[in-house]
Amino acid sequence: MSVKSQLNASRDFILTGMRAAARVQTQNPNATKILRGCLDLIETLERQPAENLTVQDLETTLNVLHQSMQEIDDETSATSAFVSSIQNAAGRLQELRRELATK
Repeated sequence: MSVKSQLNASRDFILTGMRAAARVQTQNPNATKILRGCLDLIETLERQPAENLTVQDLETTLNVLHQSMQEIDDETSATSAFVSSIQNAAGRLQELRRELATK
């Protein structure tokens, strides 16, 4: 997969989590804010030219995503869709990081 398509897939996973956050009966405004922040980070990476994207950029974003998963997971037990969306996005970014590291 190309760099941009992997970033798009990561963005799509976060958007799925945001839609799930909007549908749950007990709204979690903090989870929505965290997911929005993750989306902003990924969109920032998307706006960069693919050749300028570095492993360090991905590392920083992955660290924030992992911390976000912990914050959401600690808040409530009804967050599996939120955490899952971040995990899926992080998985794509980890794959992209491996590709960039081998270049």
